[in-house]
Amino acid sequence: MLFLANTLGVRVAAEPWDGVNSLPYYFDETYDFRKVVFNGEITCLFAKARGEVSTVNAVTKHFITLHSASNMPIVLNLYNLSNERRKAFIEARIPFVTDNQIYLPFLGVLLQNELYAEPKEREKLMPSAQMLLFAYLYSNGNELYTSTMPEKIGVSAMQVTRAVRQLKRLNLFDVFKEGVQVVIKGRLNHRALYEAAESYLIDPVRDVLYIPRDEQSSRLPLAGISALSESSMLAEPNLRTVAFYSKSKKLHGENRLIDSEKQVRVELWKYDPLMLSVQKNIADPLSVIVSLKNEHPNERVEQAINGVLKNLWG
Repeated sequence: MLFLANTLGVRVAAEPWDGVNSLPYYFDETYDFRKVVFNGEITCLFAKARGEVSTVNAVTKHFITLHSASNMPIVLNLYNLSNERRKAFIEARIPFVTDNQIYLPFLGVLLQNELYAEPKEREKLMPSAQMLLFAYLYSNGNELYTSTMPEKIGVSAMQVTRAVRQLKRLNLFDVFKEGVQVVIKGRLNHRALYEAAESYLIDPVRDVLYIPRDEQSSRLPLAGISALSESSMLAEPNLRTVAFYSKSKKLHGENRLIDSEKQVRVELWKYDPLMLSVQKNIADPLSVIVSLKNEHPNERVEQAINGVLKNLWG
């Protein structure tokens, strides 16, 4: 707090916040809360991260819940912050304070009601653009030749061209040529690029059916929580979830669950869940994560997702 007072030239007072008792216990495990008052007039809630910070999308959801419970601007308090994540937090308008950085837009730049207004509907990626983005994020390098992408992601050359245009327009990639080759290069490192793209990502799941647990369902790749449990410490769910995609075949089943021991939950995908997968019996992990992000908040699922992302990029 001394750094804040010296840098901003204001009086800063802090005290414990007991409102956390009305929230799910996950918030108390994730953050240490302090009510902070500037010059005896402006009050806000500092949420000091107890460990590794979640994704930008997750932090935004946390802040909306905290603002609703406290009716105060929320500030993420961190020990340090990389340049990439700083850019991502500023773009998402998430106030933060570290040992040597301050971003508090509600003190004058942004009004509180604007900061926590319902987000405007943003442009969403085309399926081909999402697959191209994920192909880049799975790669080890910083540049990707698009000439190999039609076969890699299973779309036409024209669809790849349109995908490149969209990703460039959204300021996610730089595009240039090496001879006749078109090359894309992410504007951030892989983890930060994923977080910057989160609000543009589409849910790969078009619909859900329930089919009998038989030989046909056993050949389909794992998806949803079933897939996440294979790559984390998350317990395998009782109801098995698999993915199905076909341009020609249709899958018939029930639109409701009758018996979790005799049925399998099938997600009908907008694109091939195995096209970018390394394990041929599990849908690609980034698509699985996106399919789960609109589920009801669950701290164990969120921790498992963070573990998968950490394994991908460190």
